[in-house]
Amino acid sequence: MKKLCVVSVAFTLALSACAWSMPVDEIGRIFVDAEGSNFQYWNEDAPSLQALKAYVKDVTNPESPNFIPPVDRICVSDLDGTFYGELAPFYMEWMMFFHRIYEDPTYTPSAREKAFADECLAAAKAGKVSTELDAGEDHVQSHSFEGMTIDDFDAYAEAFLKTPLDGLTNCTFGEAYYLPMVEVIRYLQSNGFTFYVVSAADRQLIRVALRAIPSINPSNVIGTDSKPIAKRQGFLDGLHFVFESEDELARGPYLVTDNKMEKVSAIYKEIGKRPVIGLGNSGSDTSMLNYARFNPKYKGFAMGVACDDGVRDFGGEEKAKSFKETCKRYDWVCVSMRDDWKTIYGEGVEKTERKFRP
Repeated sequence: MKKLCVVSVAFTLALSACAWSMPVDEIGRIFVDAEGSNFQYWNEDAPSLQALKAYVKDVTNPESPNFIPPVDRICVSDLDGTFYGELAPFYMEWMMFFHRIYEDPTYTPSAREKAFADECLAAAKAGKVSTELDAGEDHVQSHSFEGMTIDDFDAYAEAFLKTPLDGLTNCTFGEAYYLPMVEVIRYLQSNGFTFYVVSAADRQLIRVALRAIPSINPSNVIGTDSKPIAKRQGFLDGLHFVFESEDELARGPYLVTDNKMEKVSAIYKEIGKRPVIGLGNSGSDTSMLNYARFNPKYKGFAMGVACDDGVRDFGGEEKAKSFKETCKRYDWVCVSMRDDWKTIYGEGVEKTERKFRP
């Protein structure tokens, strides 16, 4: 059972003396498996797992006409809803934004920020977020941390990730990983695949969160970016400012969003190779999954995680219906959280009422 270390977020940005309660016992156990093939959290006969194993066995076999050299074994994966919980009670980034606006005594939001946060919170509670509101949250969330040094932001994010989730018992934001999909990450890495996270969430927040899975390098994280600038830089661009010994990097005012087709553009720009595996969970991942699935050089594979479990998580068949149809339309392998997984978050973690603390 996971042990929950309940701490209050230290808004002075000093880290608590309490150790970060990452699910070391369960995630660590996954990575002890040298071959990465001990799928203890999956139902053994799950069609999606069998399809993944068959694909990997084929493309890693030097005798197969579908053999892919290790250098080209690139996997790209979404985060929220793909291998990390997104509905307990809502997206990690949004919840830290609400925390910043409503619960951080060191930060005073403007009236416009507060009004926009109120709109976002109402939409999150209703489960109805428009494309415009989603994009707007990226910008306002970025603005709320503008000027904070990178080290201070990392400490802030790490402290926030220690706080309990509102929708799951015995689980913090830093622990809410889908254990069956963590096994998939380990399995792919043990078979020579380089694993990249490609998410619409804040890149630096993801990097801090993924300290729970140290096999994913920070350099392999692509996300929505607040461009770092030197704290003394002010209005000067990078061509007219010199970084010196007293300088620190801080979060700047410039934002590059990573969502939908922008994920494909970012993959090309940052990786420079077309992936052969794509993992996702929503229509926002369609372009990225198709970019991998229809790779013209190698046999591609795409797998979508359908949130159809309304007992252990906040999904259900009706919620998952549209995405399952998308998987069928594009010939993606569809994972049923309800039918394919023995557990989602691990022993002792159960669904509870979503309260939305702010």
